[in-house]
Amino acid sequence: MSNLQAVPDDVDPTRPPGLDEHGDVLQSQAAAVNEMDPDIADYWDLWSAQIGQAVLPQLEELSSQLNGLTSAMVCTSDGFNLCSIGLDEHQVARLSALASSLYSVSGAASHVAQAPGAQNGILDVVSLHQGASQTVIVSVSGLIVGNLLLWVTAEDETLGVMLVAAKASARELHALLAADP
Repeated sequence: MSNLQAVPDDVDPTRPPGLDEHGDVLQSQAAAVNEMDPDIADYWDLWSAQIGQAVLPQLEELSSQLNGLTSAMVCTSDGFNLCSIGLDEHQVARLSALASSLYSVSGAASHVAQAPGAQNGILDVVSLHQGASQTVIVSVSGLIVGNLLLWVTAEDETLGVMLVAAKASARELHALLAADP
């Protein structure tokens, strides 16, 4: 008995998997990329503490790479903190929720503003600038915990330096928590 199925006639083999005819991410694909493993969801309180401890070295490494780092945080895309450095305890929950909101709103704005025919995907990076302060939010998807956001804020660092450091850290987080290692 074979598990292979015939490809339906209405499937376009030139279209990248997971995108509809307009280049938008299919809802089923978006859910698959961003859904948390059910076993982790059932015991979130236990797992979130363990995952926070596991990702702390990534934030400490960022701190050593970026001399001007003032704060860094890893949170879920729906706004729950896993780990942070450089933030007061009373700031963490609020900042996690704000990071989630900024990421969601930026993704929606990016989708609306893109050129006709451009392919959609999951938003990779959001950057904020205020005076000498720069913040980048990097998305890390395809994880056992769903989609995570890495928030990094630094003073007197260039955007390029911050992006290189944050994306390298995001790759390490992905390697640590990938759903399909």
